Amino acid sequence: MKTTHGHGLPALFLAAALALALRPDLGAQVPRATEAEAEGPLTRPAGPVTAAPAPGLPTPEELGLVSGRPRVSPPRTTTPPVIDGVLDDEVWRDAAHLTEFTQQSPIDGAPGTEATDVYVAYDSENLYFAFHAHYQDPTIMRANRVERDRAMQDDLMTVYFDTFLDQQRGYDFDVNGYGVQGDGVITSGRGGGGGGGMGRGWRGGPIPRADRSWNTLFDTAGQIVEDGYTAEMAIPFKSLRYPSPPDGEPHRWGLQIVREVKGKDQENQVWAPMSRDETSFFAQMGILEGMTDISTSRNLEIMPTVTAIQYGELDPTIPGFVNQSTDPDAGLNVKYGITSDLTADFTINPDFSQIESDRPQIEVNQRFPLFYSELRPFFVEGAEIFQFQAPVTVVHTRTIVDPDYGAKLSGQAGRFSLGILTANDQAAGRLDDPTDAGFGKTAQTFIGRARYDLYAESNLGVIVTGREFLDSHSRTLGFDGNFRLGPTISTGFSAVGSTNQDRGGTDAGGHLLLAGLRHNSRHLSFSLSGHEISREFDTAVGFVRRNDIRRYDGSIGYQFRPETWIINWGPSISYGRNYDFDGVLQDETRSARMMLNFARSISVFSNVSWDMERFGGIDFEKQRFFVRGNVNTNRRYSFGADVSMGEEIFYSGLYLGEQVGYGADATIRPWDSVQSSVSIERRRFTDPANNDAEVFDVRILRATTNIQFTDRLGMRNIVEVNSQSDTFDFNLLFNYRVNAGTVIYAGYDDHLMRADLIEGDLDGDGYEEQLYYTTGKKRINRAFFVKFQYLFRY
Repeated sequence: MKTTHGHGLPALFLAAALALALRPDLGAQVPRATEAEAEGPLTRPAGPVTAAPAPGLPTPEELGLVSGRPRVSPPRTTTPPVIDGVLDDEVWRDAAHLTEFTQQSPIDGAPGTEATDVYVAYDSENLYFAFHAHYQDPTIMRANRVERDRAMQDDLMTVYFDTFLDQQRGYDFDVNGYGVQGDGVITSGRGGGGGGGMGRGWRGGPIPRADRSWNTLFDTAGQIVEDGYTAEMAIPFKSLRYPSPPDGEPHRWGLQIVREVKGKDQENQVWAPMSRDETSFFAQMGILEGMTDISTSRNLEIMPTVTAIQYGELDPTIPGFVNQSTDPDAGLNVKYGITSDLTADFTINPDFSQIESDRPQIEVNQRFPLFYSELRPFFVEGAEIFQFQAPVTVVHTRTIVDPDYGAKLSGQAGRFSLGILTANDQAAGRLDDPTDAGFGKTAQTFIGRARYDLYAESNLGVIVTGREFLDSHSRTLGFDGNFRLGPTISTGFSAVGSTNQDRGGTDAGGHLLLAGLRHNSRHLSFSLSGHEISREFDTAVGFVRRNDIRRYDGSIGYQFRPETWIINWGPSISYGRNYDFDGVLQDETRSARMMLNFARSISVFSNVSWDMERFGGIDFEKQRFFVRGNVNTNRRYSFGADVSMGEEIFYSGLYLGEQVGYGADATIRPWDSVQSSVSIERRRFTDPANNDAEVFDVRILRATTNIQFTDRLGMRNIVEVNSQSDTFDFNLLFNYRVNAGTVIYAGYDDHLMRADLIEGDLDGDGYEEQLYYTTGKKRINRAFFVKFQYLFRY
């Protein structure tokens, strides 16, 4: 039976607007520290630290962004330290000394179980940190020699900055016991706070995950000592974006310092105390203040690249394998700090041969297209500027396949965050017909994003995208808003319209709408959301998995925190309904989940779902079960496994079958400089109506090994076997890294496929024929490459 439904989504927008109308004083009443309290040790007030809108540019005090926070005022030094990991420099004797750290997890507010010393100082060019991480039992310490930004499984010392003190965007700098450095960006709508409406934000538990695509220059060094490790860090001011205060006034930034002790139930210690009854990470940061006369020099980075590639591939017209001549090429990347908070980036003829291949996904029996993340550095760095919360990916730069050039402008101007990106794409003109008017032509892509900060973790934004090719175009215009209503509640909306014209002159236009409300606290969480995507909505700059939908979702969960051998556990349930624009019910989803986190870093997650999916005019009722477990109790190894089973539709045959999936992954670290990870995924589908006959059985095996021979020289190897396409892929990459920008790469990439799956069912000769008889596969392409890039910084 068909179920119909009216058009009720606008009610969600009215509810969000009504919530704001009823709360015009949002964040206006903020607990303030008294004068007496300000003179003594400062602790966080129990209530939320939010800010009220005000005309002009109000001070942090007027916004209530600094009341009650712990503060540190580092002294200015004339004798900068030597960054060698040894804390014997004179500067550390007079530096600000921080020792009081409390747990954020597993027991928020409890004293840290291990002693920590942090020292802070600065001069006109750099901000300096020194760390001494003590261990009562040093054997639990996790430290490995790995590539830059790859030490996430280690015990880290991390400093976070909110340089604009606006609770919108921050920086992450970290170091492990061997001095391996990492950096990234955190944002309020994505793993960085309670704002962001229906974003995948911070859940009130873990420290936010940084976007590791952002890379900058800073110095680190570390050494293992008898009771733990020591490390030093020097962060150049020109590596950061920050506002310029009025003459004579000191800088004031948000600051949090986090120490991870993964061998103790994933313990996180923080300098500024945190509570799970406050969803915002930014609102619980401390204050770094008192710095004056720091460098105002503009950052200019010039990075030329030279690449030589020898490529070969199977030519079906011969048939045979053809090796092309070595193809040397050059490119250029330029970054210029127009101001201390606004940066321009340019790239000419970019080369991405060194990036890791896409993670494999099972493609068989998929109703909708699969999404593959952007991996290319120019497009990934600063991508948080273009984030737009929507049920589709409004900006997906993988649609720019082969650019000759690209340019970006990003940063902050007062309460505005700005982002502009433009690039051309040669791939659009690679047509089969040389007489086609578009043959050899390029497409042009433009993306513009602006966001106005209303108050803490609350903002209004606009986005514009466009792709032009000859007389065809694809354009979108969208608006969004994110509002923090209290310490645990946030709401948001987005609305986007699209217009498209093909080369034949046919026009089409559509829209999408989204609204939602979310609550996260120490124990209770719930969310309500609704969105719709019209039939005609599309964008050539983004990724649209599905349209013609009106969907409503709700979920509620409760978390118990015994904080004994069970750290926390809790159930949750969710329900959703999806209609098309004719009012016909297309999907109904019901699920129940259970999450358990045990001591010694062991976790289990399970889910049971009862779904209805309408396909081909038939309502299919499905029931599925999923469970996954993870174990990370030992510094030398970690592993996880999952299993799923239940009913699924076979879309090409239009019937319901049984699908079973298995997955397992493990990481071993036999030595501090060697790490090897392996994962296997299997999906098997059978037809119960045909004596459980097997329809497909797909397995994907992927193994990655990283070896760090020295602090600068490393190697990565990836081997992948896919039974669906019957392919074998082998990738080997060596890199010699001087800093974040100066690197030499040398790589080899090889791809083989079962011969009878190759177009034309080729019969090879000579070497290729012998390869087939010995391995059952033929080489379809192979490449050797060397790439050198050097960073000049002024």
